[in-house]
Formats: sequence, structure tokens, C-alpha cells
Amino acid sequence: MKPPPPASPPLSLDQLHPADETFAIDAVDRLLETAIQSGASDLHLNPRASGWEAFLRIDGVLSLSHRISGGGSNSPVTRLMVLANLPTYRSSQPMEGRVRWDGESGNALSMRLGVFPTVHGPRAVVRILRQESRLDDLCSLGLGDKITESLLSCCRQTDGAIFLTGPAGSGKTTTMYAMLRCIADQQPRRSVITIEDPVESVIESINQSELDASGGMTLAAALKSAVRQDSEVLLVSEIRDPETAEAAFQASLTGHLVFSSLHASDVAASLRRLVQFGVPAAIVQSGIRMIVSQRLLRKICKRCGSKPSGDCTDCIGTGYQGRIAIAQCVGLDGSDPVGEALIAALNAGVSLKAMRQAAKEAGGIDLRQQAEALIESKITDEKEVYRVLGSVSC
Repeated sequence: MKPPPPASPPLSLDQLHPADETFAIDAVDRLLETAIQSGASDLHLNPRASGWEAFLRIDGVLSLSHRISGGGSNSPVTRLMVLANLPTYRSSQPMEGRVRWDGESGNALSMRLGVFPTVHGPRAVVRILRQESRLDDLCSLGLGDKITESLLSCCRQTDGAIFLTGPAGSGKTTTMYAMLRCIADQQPRRSVITIEDPVESVIESINQSELDASGGMTLAAALKSAVRQDSEVLLVSEIRDPETAEAAFQASLTGHLVFSSLHASDVAASLRRLVQFGVPAAIVQSGIRMIVSQRLLRKICKRCGSKPSGDCTDCIGTGYQGRIAIAQCVGLDGSDPVGEALIAALNAGVSLKAMRQAAKEAGGIDLRQQAEALIESKITDEKEVYRVLGSVSC
């Protein structure tokens, strides 16, 4: 018998034709494979009058990956909706779902899909949830010896709240997972429960759960129930509302070590936001052990330096490769003069700017000061710092 002919290599995105029956399937496969191989955290598929534009978020920055011609009846966005078991006839409404995808590498990946209607049809954003992280422990995060030791000390505590703050994509979840892995490795073992939306990385030996609002599994309700599960350590994906804030502080004051995140620009803004949620300043001071404000800055490409080249395969012509973390770490347990200064300013009702100034006068080093040190060391540049921190000092 003759051996079967070798399989034809898969078509590239540029070779796909909208009229082909398998156009949508092939386009999604190629896009997801490209996103994974590029190390992208997100894939954006934006509909246009003549087709779709695919963007990848790599190292926190969006870049155009492909332009895909339209005209056929098969839509890549519809294909993603099918994979996520979303009703395609409701594409005129915002929807969210989960995609489990087996790529060419053979590793099954879980992804989160968000669909949003536009004038040219639904757009899709895929968040790639990598089950294994290269940053498994706190020492590998690059936060510096002092901050790393502070976080390790927090992992040894038995109660209180630790908040990670910063915008989306600033590394908050990665840091919290690293702290949970540290706790999971400790002896004697502790009962750990997470409440996430969604679970972005699976950690063996701890109990992880996902929110399901349609089934009554809301953030506040799940947190109140988890406290009664003989838990010692709790992770809440994010403090979003006064009810969740109240439940988190109640847990932190009743013998639980609580980890969570806040969308705030820095430590001072985090304290202000918690008070705006209705948490009294006295409870904030007694319930929180530490607040960590974090950002990720892209590093200058070592190969092409400050003159990016389109031919550089390391940075793909961006001039940057990889990211480095900067963080402002403030203790509120009475041992940190910066924390004491911030609480005093909060109680005095001064402006946010005055709170930040009080922290500096107490010896605090803010994110911008750390970023400027990285500029002087030629690890990053002013353009990148402006992109991440803006023109107003953090």
C-alpha cells in the first residue's frame, strides 16, 4: 500500500477566502494560534465595513495583527460565539461566555469571550487564560527585595486584608496568585477559598470558585457564604461595591486573611475609594494590613535599543520586549510611618493631592519615583512611563 500523502499545511490568514465553507473556523483557529504564539493576553476582533481587523494585546499594548476580508456568510465572531455556547441570534446584545479551545500544540486553553454590538456587527474580545504562569512565586515577580519580603510577611499572617490596586493589566492578579501559591506551600496547611470572575489560573490544593450571577452566586453572597466554610484565607477577585467591601472587612476582622483588588490609581486613592464605599476610616485602618499599588512598564528591547527596527524579531518592531513591575507598598498595621501619615490625612479630610504629599513627607516612594529610576538605568524610557502613569504624579 502506498503511504498516505502528507497533510497540507494549514492556510494562513492571508490565504483564506470569505466564500469558503470553513472560512470562519479556519480564521478563528489561525487568530487564536497567532495570539498564543505571540504571548498575547487578549485578541480583539473588530468588525469593519469591508471585514474585520484583528488586534493583539502584547505586553499591555494593542497592535494590529491582521485585516481580514469579509463578504461571505461566515463570521469569525459568530464562530467564537458557537464555541462559547452563546446564542448567535442575540448578537445585537452584549454577552459573555467561556471558550475551551484545543490548539495545534495539543494543550487545551480556557478563554473568556465578550461580545458587544457595533454598527458593523458584533465585535469580540477574547481574554486568554493561561493555566500555567511563568511567574509562579513572589521572588520571580521582580518587585524588589523589600516589597517581596513585605508580601511574604503578609502571607504568614492569620487575619487582615491585603489589597492590590491598579488599572486592568497592571499585574494585580498575578501577584495575588503568587501569594496564594506561597500560602498553599506552607505547613501546616490552611483552608483557602477563592471567589473569582473568572478563575484565571488553577492552583492545586486550594479551593477555587467562579461567580454565577444567574444562579445567585454573586460576589457579596459568595463571600458571606465562604466565611462559613471553615475558611482561613479568602481571595475575592475585586471589591466592586459597598456590599462586597463590607463583607470583606467583616471577614478580615473576624480571623480571616483576605486578599482582593481595587481599581484605584495608588494607595491614597484606594483609601479614599473604600471610604466612599461606606467603610469607616477606623475600620479601614484596623482591617487592612497592606495596600500594594502596582504597574507594569515595558522594557527597552536589548537588541535594537532606543531605535526600534521593523526587522527585529525580538520586539516585533515595537522597541520594547518584556515588562518590569513597579509597586508602592504601604502597611496600615501601625508599623509603617507612610501608612500612619495617610490615615491621619484621611481622617483630616484633606484632598487626594494632600494625602499623596503627606505620604512623600513620611518617606514614601511613589510609582513615578521608581519609574524615573528605571529611566536613568535605561531599562525603560519616558515615553513608556507617560503611557502607563500619564503626566500627573502617582
